[in-house]
Amino acid sequence: MSLLALIKRIPMQMPKIITILVISVFILAGCNYPPRLTPMPSSFSTTSNDWKATPSPFSDHTPISQLSPTMQPSEVLSQTLATETEQPDSQGETPESLNPTLDPKPKVFLHPGLSPNLISQLNFGPDQITNDENLAQYKIQMSNLETGGDHQINWIYVLVSPFYNIPDALSFEELSALWQQGLPTTSDFKQILIMPETLSAMAMIMGEPNPSAVKVLNSDDLMSRAVSDEKFLAILPWEDLVPQWKILRLDDQSPIAADFDPSNYPLTLHIWCEGSSEDFTCDLPMRNYNPELRTVLIMTGVTAMTRATAYRMAVMGNAYPGKDIQSWLSSADITHISNEVPFAANCPDPDPVAPSLIFCSAPERIELLDSVGTDIIELSGNHMLDYGLDAIKLTLEMYENRGWSYFAGGWNTADAQSAALFTHNGNNLAFIGCNNVGPYSAFAGTSKPGATPCGDLKWMVQEIQRLRSEGYLPIATFQYAEDYTAYPTSQMVHDFELLADAGAIVVNGSQAHTPKLMAFYNDTFLHFGLGNLFFDQMDMLETRQEFIDRLIFYDGKLVSVELLTAMLEEYARPRPMVESERETFLTRIFSAAINFLE
Repeated sequence: MSLLALIKRIPMQMPKIITILVISVFILAGCNYPPRLTPMPSSFSTTSNDWKATPSPFSDHTPISQLSPTMQPSEVLSQTLATETEQPDSQGETPESLNPTLDPKPKVFLHPGLSPNLISQLNFGPDQITNDENLAQYKIQMSNLETGGDHQINWIYVLVSPFYNIPDALSFEELSALWQQGLPTTSDFKQILIMPETLSAMAMIMGEPNPSAVKVLNSDDLMSRAVSDEKFLAILPWEDLVPQWKILRLDDQSPIAADFDPSNYPLTLHIWCEGSSEDFTCDLPMRNYNPELRTVLIMTGVTAMTRATAYRMAVMGNAYPGKDIQSWLSSADITHISNEVPFAANCPDPDPVAPSLIFCSAPERIELLDSVGTDIIELSGNHMLDYGLDAIKLTLEMYENRGWSYFAGGWNTADAQSAALFTHNGNNLAFIGCNNVGPYSAFAGTSKPGATPCGDLKWMVQEIQRLRSEGYLPIATFQYAEDYTAYPTSQMVHDFELLADAGAIVVNGSQAHTPKLMAFYNDTFLHFGLGNLFFDQMDMLETRQEFIDRLIFYDGKLVSVELLTAMLEEYARPRPMVESERETFLTRIFSAAINFLE
């Protein structure tokens, strides 16, 4: 074909040629560089299906959508890590760092009777605790019977009543009858108040409770009813005991008794572990009661070995006045005596009817204080300088020679204001006191021995605060103005509460010849007067009635106050009150205390 003829045909073939050229360009371009095109996003339903179809680390063939819907996050995590650790590294080995072992922690069942204090000391996470005993690999069990299980410990409970109740004891038979049948006790207790976990614990000892007699309260509601004279009983684990409760002996056993034996006590429970392995250690706490953490302190009222008391000692022997209460005083770890009268070498023979109020004791009278186990002497009395400087110097030397501590008086003002410090079984006690009424001649001075003047009490407040900050429990005492009523004056209440606010754990009135009421101010025990101890006032019933306070400290806290009561005989000898005397006496004092609180 000629060139002219070809040219003439181009217009007719142009569409085909252009099409062939365009296709050729795209084909050639595809052999070199891909186009950078951004695709349109897929719909959510399409994307969701793509995700479900994607192989996951759990399995090369199992999509996440097919995993068990009940699997927990922790189980998913465990399965993920287990699968990942099956993948070898480039040398075909599994590095130790990529192969952690996450064994699930064992499930632990806790007996519902365990006290919150015990549970708080267990080293288990909340995810380990199960209420289903059948699901648990390990169990913390509780029983009233000895089992010999691993790491068995005792857990002690106490029977208590509100503080201003008179009965001191109960038989276990009576307690069980009230618990099971709702039968009132002979001392007219008709109800038992108890916390939920303690209910479960006591059910193992006494069986199912009678719902009309046993009422469940939370700890706050129960505690709010302690300082009262309500007629109910309560049962507490020992660690929940506070001094606002009155402990009752049960079958003549009490954890605050010096001869307490847990093995013979009806409210002792046994706790132990079941189940063991290399991955589980049963770390139960120590038992909740340890006598090596207990300190018993006896606080007493006025002692004045003079006049008729000294005469009886001269006739019957110097130790005679203490013979009926000797065991009360000497069995304590620390025994306090407030001796208001100095020993004097020139003290005349005692005259039982001497009109003079200038007092002294012959040096041999100290045998009485030796016999009752005296440990600390209070010197706040206003007769300390009745026989001059020689007598008080002799007195201080006699105490020091016996190794007795003293406070609220001393060789000079600085010594007199110093606290007497005791550490016993881990309990740090500090005794501090002062004379609020004089006479001025009885006060210590810069270089003169005597009683500690109270002054404005600022020094005492500061000293109590310092002692408390150093870990001591301050016991503060006052030689206050004397009167013959059971009630404190408003100024007395103010001063006692001032020392309580400073940090004193106990504040006592040492001046009272007749006993006064006691009360709790926040966490401080205030006893405004204990009455006489060894003094000859027999002219009225109230001066014969005596309190001896038995204070129990445990693990750095005051946990119980026991009010011992005595009646003075023969112008010298206190004896324990009989039941009727004690009931009459406590009824009078407790009534005054309830009126005072109102």
